Amino acid sequence: MRVCFFGAYDRGYPRNRILREGLRRAGAEVLEAHARERRAVFRYPALALALARRVDAADVLLVPEFRHKDMPLARLLRGRRVLVFDPLVSRYDTLVADWGLHAGDSGQARWNRGIDRWSLALADLVLCDTWAHGELYVSLGARRERLRRVLVGAEDSFFDIPRAVPASVVRVTYLGGFLPLHGVPLVIEAAARLQRDAPSLPPYRITLAGKGIEFDRARELAASAAVERVDFAGEIPYADAPRVLGDADIVLGAFGAGEKAGRVIPHKVYQGLAGGRAVITGDGPGLREVFEPGVHLVAVPRGNAEALAVALRDLIADPQRRADLSARARARAGEVATAERIGASLRAAIEGRSEAFA
Repeated sequence: MRVCFFGAYDRGYPRNRILREGLRRAGAEVLEAHARERRAVFRYPALALALARRVDAADVLLVPEFRHKDMPLARLLRGRRVLVFDPLVSRYDTLVADWGLHAGDSGQARWNRGIDRWSLALADLVLCDTWAHGELYVSLGARRERLRRVLVGAEDSFFDIPRAVPASVVRVTYLGGFLPLHGVPLVIEAAARLQRDAPSLPPYRITLAGKGIEFDRARELAASAAVERVDFAGEIPYADAPRVLGDADIVLGAFGAGEKAGRVIPHKVYQGLAGGRAVITGDGPGLREVFEPGVHLVAVPRGNAEALAVALRDLIADPQRRADLSARARARAGEVATAERIGASLRAAIEGRSEAFA
């Protein structure tokens, strides 16, 4: 099998890095027709030339995450190839429902919904990271029989994180892009509630690493609430992410109240589990497809600061529970989230085979 990744995707983004490496380990040859130019008038000719010059013999074209606008060209050039689209998100769901950049009845909202429908309908196969997310794609125009689930997974560097070493301070870490679905302002509210119980708890620190849409808002909330045990680490190079999570005892996932947060399992959740850390994240149907709350991780109602504060308090106070969760987390991640497992799942999806998860 020769699979060509096609489009103006970010080569460093974890999703397609894992898919490319996973396919290689599954015995597929991975090729790329890639262009950096964002403007279609320049990007389309560059992509067409790359496909013609270097990878014309590929039998699969795979358009990676976020590249909805490259699907028309991929469809035009696919020939006899299988065309696979891995959207990872809906543009409408992200820009309108989650980020709130456009009103639901605006022209921009209709435009982005149209791009979703068009790009999803053009694919021979549409990948989804959870079946719950796949149902959204179906509502936007994807054909259910063409839908295949391929989990997000985690890279080797996260599985290589050493076991947590007990320290005098319990370290709670969020590492991400401060996106609305992550609910970082809610984490601040939970930290303020937790601070009231601080005298009865072991020493702890909450580190929020990264930058993004809600970064400034989170800092303002922390200042106004006079939260004393929260540190903002700022932007972290992706290569340093394993080190940052390796310093944690507890890893935070996503807690946003929106429906999107309930459909997806973010990279940070897989990374924390692969690293053998106790993970707390928001509950939802997507999460429960793969992980069992209370066994592999702690799941709390999304949008509920009090529930998050209680979960944090309980884990900070109970090192044995953290250790038990950590062991089961890494074991489950090893079953479903390695590059080998993701690659086998993707190859099976392309070949029309079922690839069940343990």
